[in-house]
Amino acid sequence: MSTPRSPYPSSPSSPSPGFRRGKRISDLMTREYEAFVDSATAAERAGDAATALEYHQGVPMFRRSAHRVVLTQLADLSDEMTPWLWARWVAYQCTRAEDPGSLSRESSRIALDYTVRMFHAEDLERAYDEGADPIQLMSRTVGEDWAYHQICTFELRGLELFLETLATGRLAEGCSLARQWVGATMSGFRLESVGGGRLVVRDLGGEDRSSEVLDLGAGLLLDVGGFVIGRLVPSGTTPALMFDTRPLPVDEQTAVAAATGDRRGAWITALERAFAEGRLERSMLRSEDRELVTDVPGLILLERATPPAAWPAPGSSSPAGVTRSGARRTASCGLSPRGRSGPRRTRRTSRPRC
Repeated sequence: MSTPRSPYPSSPSSPSPGFRRGKRISDLMTREYEAFVDSATAAERAGDAATALEYHQGVPMFRRSAHRVVLTQLADLSDEMTPWLWARWVAYQCTRAEDPGSLSRESSRIALDYTVRMFHAEDLERAYDEGADPIQLMSRTVGEDWAYHQICTFELRGLELFLETLATGRLAEGCSLARQWVGATMSGFRLESVGGGRLVVRDLGGEDRSSEVLDLGAGLLLDVGGFVIGRLVPSGTTPALMFDTRPLPVDEQTAVAAATGDRRGAWITALERAFAEGRLERSMLRSEDRELVTDVPGLILLERATPPAAWPAPGSSSPAGVTRSGARRTASCGLSPRGRSGPRRTRRTSRPRC
């Protein structure tokens, strides 16, 4: 990646411009920890979330990670995995692929470079001007950025490449539905109704077609009549369609542009135009609560489930004593893995939770 130049002069009191390597988790890695990472990766590729979790949390620096929360949820559901949850897990893994020499790794790195240049160039320039370490921006983009996940998984064939080259064992056996997701296209939708574990959405692509969609909580993200962009894929259950991941709430103009563009990446241009014109904020692309078992970010579900009196004074972002990791864990408890509303059955486990 070439070094960007900021259009703003650096302050005399600020560090001289230029990226600087800061403290990184990799500096704390030992051979033992690296072996744990390799074993955790191999277990994930084989669809064994419980084993992956044990190795992952064997690295002290990872014990509070968002990835640990995802593995904990999947390990708890190992006996109840549905086809769509297998597919979401595969799609999630392809965005994190760092397997040496793999096409998936190449795809994810190209997607990361493209996403940062397209949507976060100002953040990169700021890091350069401040003499910061760009790895923080890169890591956050991989972990939290909705656009990066979409570009890597679909536009750059990350899902397809992962299925062809890296999925093994139980994961390969369980991801037949994921193969039907390959090639899914982005579109814009208007929410028509919500209820009974279903959404009715109208595709704005000009065919005036409405579809029933499995509701994994996306109905909490916007009101009826609101707009989202997303990809409809087979669900393997009833209703027959679902969103591949949490759809992104947008304004009508952006949704229509994403649905009617004549290029596969029309949604990228539509988002960038909306950001440039101030209709949407770039921050909407990022969420610390990437979920597989639900479409509701943890903090939104927590807010809906918490009595108003329990929330702190204005200016605070969460109830006292509530952590983001706790909110993520809460989000998975409101929906069963089959998409029905209500508490899901859990089994006892000795694995610690954050």
